[in-house]
Amino acid sequence: NIGTALLVKKSFEKNPQKFLDKLNSFGFGKQMDLELSGEFKPKLYASTKAKGWSGLSLTNMAIGYETQFSPLQILTLYNAVANNGTLVRPLFVQEIRQNGRVVEKKNPVVLNQAICKKETLAECRKMMEGVMEKGGTAETVFKDSPYHVAGKTGTAWVNDGAGYEEHKYRGSFVGYFPAENPRYSCIVVVHNPTSGAYYGGAVA
Repeated sequence: NIGTALLVKKSFEKNPQKFLDKLNSFGFGKQMDLELSGEFKPKLYASTKAKGWSGLSLTNMAIGYETQFSPLQILTLYNAVANNGTLVRPLFVQEIRQNGRVVEKKNPVVLNQAICKKETLAECRKMMEGVMEKGGTAETVFKDSPYHVAGKTGTAWVNDGAGYEEHKYRGSFVGYFPAENPRYSCIVVVHNPTSGAYYGGAVA
């Protein structure tokens, strides 16, 4: 977290709007018009003049705070990394049949053809694979796995609406496999775990 926050600060401190513009260019700051009711409206600053923005927002956002996304929205972004940078709307129904006859087909909808450069994408995938390797936050979890996993652990304080609560956490893991040729992805979120292990590596 410290390294990420310092890197983002160094890169965008003089122009934080550039950081926000890039995040929003993913198409990740708005609803995806899912074919399910109740889709959560994400929170992502569009401007440094937006309500809530402060001198701490840049580094807070670098480690996931001051933003709000549903698990499905986060998984969709990781799917884009696995899908060579193409962001696709989650598809829940491929076809509708009536009396065994296909009456409607649903095709994938591309929301963003390329969220970043191929070189950047390769670095992201390399870092996500490193999470499972020696020194990574989930190095022991997939140690004897027959397939290679890429992903990221997450640990955050819980916000009750008035502020962050101490000693109340949300642990998560999101990733895809096989890392070399992704076919499956998954996200797991545990709210306020009581087992004693609250960090994302335990969730993985």
